[in-house]
Amino acid sequence: MLKRQPSPTINPLQPPKERRGFTCLVWLVILTIGLFSSSLVVIGGAYVGWTSGVATAGANDAATARAAVQRQCELIPGNLEEGSFDLAVRRLRDLQLQTPAPACLHALLPLATALAPTSAAREEALRPSPTALPTRSAPAAEPAWTATDAGGGFTYDLDALLAEAQNDLNAGDYAAAIDTLDAIISIDEDYQSELVRRLFLGALKSQAQALFRSGRLSEAIVLTGRAETLGDIESLQYERFIALLYLDAQRLKVTNPAEAVRLFNRIIYEQGLANYMNGDVIAEMQEALRNYGDAFNYQGEPCQARAQYEAALNLHPSYSRVSRAELNSKLQEAAQACPDQPQLPATSNEHLDATTRAPIGERSP
Repeated sequence: MLKRQPSPTINPLQPPKERRGFTCLVWLVILTIGLFSSSLVVIGGAYVGWTSGVATAGANDAATARAAVQRQCELIPGNLEEGSFDLAVRRLRDLQLQTPAPACLHALLPLATALAPTSAAREEALRPSPTALPTRSAPAAEPAWTATDAGGGFTYDLDALLAEAQNDLNAGDYAAAIDTLDAIISIDEDYQSELVRRLFLGALKSQAQALFRSGRLSEAIVLTGRAETLGDIESLQYERFIALLYLDAQRLKVTNPAEAVRLFNRIIYEQGLANYMNGDVIAEMQEALRNYGDAFNYQGEPCQARAQYEAALNLHPSYSRVSRAELNSKLQEAAQACPDQPQLPATSNEHLDATTRAPIGERSP
């Protein structure tokens, strides 16, 4: 006979299955939030460590770069004493490219300009020479040239540098002569001061004159100013005066064409330099007149504009920056807007037809 199993006891306080599922969900959410928070802590710590590592690496790189620069500074004197002049020059050029410039560069910069002995002296210094056997009565050998100590233990053959500058002047290489003479003065301003000063003045004047003739006006003006501090610049005074007028007029062609026209007029008519800059001054004047006419048109003064366009058309530069068809079109429009006004007399510019060219700065015949 089978024994009847007792039926399970039902507890009225026991939650339903749905409540069990909700409890599990709550714990799952709590666990997820905990894991996410832990991940954030780990990631944050890793980021802080990475940032610190980058900063440390940057500091190490900067320290390494400073050490390399300092090493270059220390090697240059040794290269010069050994006669490795080309290597020393390369090191100095590398230092010049550093930003900011290392402190040692200011002490070594005169060396980069002077380059110690000249090329001929370098070869002579590197070439072994026979030495006579010493005797009791033999006097001590005298140096072949006089060197000047420029500080820091370096010596320079100023006699050789002066001879090199004179050779450059005789060959017409004024830029090289200026560099060499400038180096001599920076090393020892008292060394043959009268001669060096006279040669330096002559080199500056000759180079400035060449720059004026080639149209490099800004550079020529700078060298003229340097020469003026040393003595009489003679004709360069006039060259600079005309060049400043020309550069100012060029600068004002668009922003102030009236003033530009006035300045170009001074060069062309007052000074009689219609061929200045190989006749380019005429083309510049024509462009300024066109701009001046446009300004009058913009202000509602077509009669004044017509006069400027007519003056521009009367100019015949060898190379024009303004289309004559454009000028004719603008002139017709201005004339139609000003029908009742008598035609203003145009300035006669027939003598400005730049068919011949004169050197820069010289008055045309």
